[in-house]
Amino acid sequence: MFTMFHGFHLVEEYNRWKKEHRNDRNPVGIKAVKIFLAIVIPLFFWIAPSEFYGLPGLTPVEHRVLAIFVFAALMWLFDAVPAWTTSLVVVVLLLFCASNSALWFFQSGSDGEKMTNLVNNTDILHCFADPTIMLFIGGFIIAIASTKSGLDVKLANVMLLPFGTRSENVLLGFILVTAVFSMFISNTATAAMMLTFLAPVLNALPADGKGKIGLALAIPVGANIGGMGTPIGTPPNALADATGFIQQKYMVKTGLIMGLVGLLLGYLVLIFCGVNGIF
Repeated sequence: MFTMFHGFHLVEEYNRWKKEHRNDRNPVGIKAVKIFLAIVIPLFFWIAPSEFYGLPGLTPVEHRVLAIFVFAALMWLFDAVPAWTTSLVVVVLLLFCASNSALWFFQSGSDGEKMTNLVNNTDILHCFADPTIMLFIGGFIIAIASTKSGLDVKLANVMLLPFGTRSENVLLGFILVTAVFSMFISNTATAAMMLTFLAPVLNALPADGKGKIGLALAIPVGANIGGMGTPIGTPPNALADATGFIQQKYMVKTGLIMGLVGLLLGYLVLIFCGVNGIF
């Protein structure tokens, strides 16, 4: 059942598929309408008076940042252009409209005096090299490298061998192995990595095997619960750790306890659903 194979590189295949089908999902006319709305609506927020928001003390800089936020949210929601394009445009807009290196007419108020609450341009550019971003980039690099080299399959194969071939034990093995990987790699990257190993296992099961759905669900369950105790495991943990208010030892201790309880409950729920024919 657990044969060695080269991964399917699901992340790369998904990105390639998304690029090929972007125009099918967003014809030129619909894409133009989406971009038009994503520009017009933020412009309304830009020119609307501060009283419109119920925030009388809103400064011009805060006003612009709010409008740029609306623009980013709409562009990401409409998916008219690739998400990374919107991210770069947002940074450029912040630099040109709300920073101390903004265009000269954005640096002065209605009275002609230069604003004092402009955002430092280096603080905006630091978002490209934020330690939390670097942490996740490192996690994705490890996941991609292990997939391309086949290391993920070898590790998963070795770790799953003790669980044998009985369906209940294989299900437990997938949950635990996924959870262990998720402690050191982002849960999203872990799920994509483990799905490549799941394919031959599913092919080895009967066509009408009820365990297929349970095994497939074991990966998101293990990936999301397993990384609760580490900063790299899930984005909320990384953001909380970046604040400096939470010590990692407390995060790890609490996450491990909650993770073990969550994995046990998740395993029992999957077994219950499989036994009772829920899926």
